[in-house]
Amino acid sequence: MKNSFLSSFKLFIVFFCLGVLALIAGVNGEAVAISFSRPSDAASWTTSESMMNGFIYIPTAIGIFFFALAIVVFTISYIKVQKMNVT
Repeated sequence: MKNSFLSSFKLFIVFFCLGVLALIAGVNGEAVAISFSRPSDAASWTTSESMMNGFIYIPTAIGIFFFALAIVVFTISYIKVQKMNVT
């Protein structure tokens, strides 16, 4: 029973971890955008605001999506486990 219980929540754990990683990338988006926009052998450079916003908001939106997906998968798995325990 315990193995069946853990196997039904593996997908939830994967989506939750992906959400955490995407949110971490979104929080550090400004630094990542600056490092991506730096040309080689450049002493100074500028990074556009739209590039910084893209590196911040896109991973944040993906992280929120994965969290919502994790909640849906957890709910379905939990209901399935509860139905197995009742019968």
